[in-house]
Amino acid sequence: MRADLVLTNIAAADGASRARPRTEPHFRRLLPAIFVGVAVAIDALLVIDAFAIAHFLRAVPRDGATSAAASESPFWLAAIVAGLAITLLASRGRYDLEHPLPWPSQVYAVLSSVCVALVGAVVLSLFVDEPVAKSWSAAGSAIAIVALAIWQVAAARGYAKLSRSIVPGRRAIVVGANLAGQEFARELEEKGYQVVGYADNGSDLLDAIDRPLLGPIARLDELVQDFGVDELVIALPSDRRAQLSRVLTRGFGRRVRVKYAADFGELLPRRCNVRWIGTRQYIDFAPVAPVSCAKRLSDLGLAILGLAVLAPVFLAVAVAIKLDSPGPTFYRQVRVGKDGRRFRMLKFRSMQRDADGLVVSLLERNEVTGPMFKIRRDPRVTRIGRFLRKYSLDELPQLINVALGEMSLVGPRPPTATEVEKYEDWQLGRLRALPGITGLWQVSGRTEVPFHDMVRLDLHYIRNWSFGLDVEILLRTVPAVLTTKGAY
Repeated sequence: MRADLVLTNIAAADGASRARPRTEPHFRRLLPAIFVGVAVAIDALLVIDAFAIAHFLRAVPRDGATSAAASESPFWLAAIVAGLAITLLASRGRYDLEHPLPWPSQVYAVLSSVCVALVGAVVLSLFVDEPVAKSWSAAGSAIAIVALAIWQVAAARGYAKLSRSIVPGRRAIVVGANLAGQEFARELEEKGYQVVGYADNGSDLLDAIDRPLLGPIARLDELVQDFGVDELVIALPSDRRAQLSRVLTRGFGRRVRVKYAADFGELLPRRCNVRWIGTRQYIDFAPVAPVSCAKRLSDLGLAILGLAVLAPVFLAVAVAIKLDSPGPTFYRQVRVGKDGRRFRMLKFRSMQRDADGLVVSLLERNEVTGPMFKIRRDPRVTRIGRFLRKYSLDELPQLINVALGEMSLVGPRPPTATEVEKYEDWQLGRLRALPGITGLWQVSGRTEVPFHDMVRLDLHYIRNWSFGLDVEILLRTVPAVLTTKGAY
């Protein structure tokens, strides 16, 4: 049965090979270079035009007075800001078309790049003794940030649509028809690839495969030529890679890229390096991403600003709680923070006064997985409490915990001590970071996300922390709160 399946698949693949001769689409290789060149030119023009618009606005006479903006607006500064901004954007992955940044990260990259470029240009102006109008440089930078942000988000989406419509998806062969190989093939096709089939000797071939078996690994060079393949995706187990190494070291008669699907799963963070030590290569990464002190400074500044701006909201909520039910305005609960340190987390009280004493009688009605306890229609919740919990307003006092350094704006959900006692060893890893008011779990559906997936999201955040990721989560928090998805 297995031999018949292998022969049938190979015969079908040979027929497809003869029916589909394919030459290298040279335009495929030129399109990214053309698009990057156009993107760089437009980025530079947008920055220079932004400063030109700012100059024009300042140069308009007011009350009959002649503006002196021309002498205070050196246009060489705009060119320097454009050059520095483009360099910084390139270093942040702006022109990496194969791995586009999510739109919140794109906006953050534009904001940081233009601001740093402006500071560099202003510092340079001090050495050449050239006066720079503060209002002109500030207005030009603001216009440039808005224009670049809109253009970059639109350009990323436009390139994806353009490349799919003009150039067919990259053709790929998956080396290995096992379960992992078939999963990789499905994921690649979801991303626009054309997976023509598998290369495998049939030793671990499943009884049914979803794509043709093109031939054995020994014929891989021939298969690459016949099917006009752009990429090879390796999905072989470790005990079968020796045969493949001989093919890879010999090379191919066609330009092709090789992707190796490492078996590290979620253990491997995005930021890792391959280093040579002696004669062996090592994958080098930190299990917990280093967090800069700037995160603490931004948390402190935004928490204080939030407390000041939201003071009227705090007062209104406090009055509503007092009028709705007897009891304190704030609810204090011991939670477990970074490295197991305990702290008293603050929330607006959304339940009746003796709510904690009723937990035992409600345990069998728990609607979430894992050690957490949540009920969609919790009888302990007050009338005003339902509104506060629906829109996450009960979480606002945690800004005080952020100001005290016990929490962060973004981080894992702070667990209770009872929950931590039930953790498995691998789940304790989520205690390696400051807990946050919001996080990946909160913006991914909150209680609709199973507990195990919540832990995986937290571990992903801890391993891959960056300012861009924090900005993305904060921006995603707004629609998550307004849609009230998973809130109860």
